[in-house]
Amino acid sequence: MLKKDGKLSKSVELPICPFCDGKVFYTSWLTHKIFQMECEGCGAHWRTGLKETPERDFYVELIKTMSNGKGKEFINKKLSLEYWRDMVTKRIRI
Repeated sequence: MLKKDGKLSKSVELPICPFCDGKVFYTSWLTHKIFQMECEGCGAHWRTGLKETPERDFYVELIKTMSNGKGKEFINKKLSLEYWRDMVTKRIRI
């Protein structure tokens, strides 16, 4: 995790929040597959990890919802990065 001008680096994996279109920044970093991200706009917070399967699939888990509670149906669900990116794409198309 790099700091530039007192700010955290913008997330490469999920640069735009699927809930509010705000910018998502890294908040902590353990390895290249395990880190946390937070939206500067709504405060949604995600962490990543590896599933306990032989393939060790990468997942992204919402651990804190937007400040208004939107997205609570996604709390603690280990979803793929593609799932979260698709949410952003769907918002853009609407």
